[in-house]
Amino acid sequence: MKEDQTKEWLLFVYKVPKEPSTQRVKVWRKLKDMGAFYIQQSVAIMPYFEEAGKEILQIALDIRNNGGESYAFTVHNISDKDSNMLIANFNKQRDEEYQELIDKCEDFLKEIQKETERENFTFAELEENDEELDKLKRWHEKINKRDFFNAPKRDSALRIIEECENALKEFSNKIYQREGMA
Repeated sequence: MKEDQTKEWLLFVYKVPKEPSTQRVKVWRKLKDMGAFYIQQSVAIMPYFEEAGKEILQIALDIRNNGGESYAFTVHNISDKDSNMLIANFNKQRDEEYQELIDKCEDFLKEIQKETERENFTFAELEENDEELDKLKRWHEKINKRDFFNAPKRDSALRIIEECENALKEFSNKIYQREGMA
C-alpha cells in the first residue's frame, strides 16, 4: 500500500472488562499482529482494507461476547497533515520491528561465521541453522505483511535475509563437500 492510496482508515475503539486481563491482552495482540497503531489506550487505527475490516468485526464480536464494548468506524475525511503523521507512526513501528529482525539476522551471520571458523560442518549444525533461518524468514513475512507504507528499513531487512540465505547455502555446501556429496 502506498501513501497516496490511503483514502480510508479503520478506527477501532473498545473497552474490555478489567478482569480477566487475558481478554485485554488478546485484543491488544490481535490488533498489533494486524499492524494497527494505537492512538491512545483502547483506540487503534489502520488503513482500511477488506480483510482488516472483517478481522476487526470478529474482534468486536469477541469483545462484546465477553462483556465489553467496541465500535468500528471507517474514516474518510482526514487531513493530509494527520494522514502523514499516522503514516510516519506506522513506519516508525515497522522500522523498530525491522531493526530487531536485522539485529537477529546479524547474530545469525555471526553464528555461521563462528561455526565456519571452527569447521563445525555437521548436519546437526546445518539443521539447527536452517530452523533458525526459517524463523527469521517467517518473522520477516509477518512484519512485511503489516508494513503498509514501505517503511525505510524494509529494503535493509530484505537484503540481510538474503544475506543469511546465502551464508547458510555456503555453509551447507561445505558440509556436502566434506561428506563427499557435492
